[in-house]
Amino acid sequence: MANPFKNSNRLNNPTGNIRELYRAMSQSTNPYEMFMRLASQNPNMQPIINAIKSGNSPESVFKSMCQQRGINPQEFVNSITK
Repeated sequence: MANPFKNSNRLNNPTGNIRELYRAMSQSTNPYEMFMRLASQNPNMQPIINAIKSGNSPESVFKSMCQQRGINPQEFVNSITK
């Protein structure tokens, strides 16, 4: 399966680069708080914030959204963590 993110460095996130965001979150002392703060600045993230606040785990929300878009969650994670 082709990587749908290969040629897309800018994905409408606060840092402009998903790999930079991943690194920042993985180095954060509180990645959940950091994610919620950044997500609250983007109105497109409101459904994610609502799902998490209603008790869904961030991992399950991520996997569900990937599957809705036809993206293999593990392939996506692999593509940004390399």
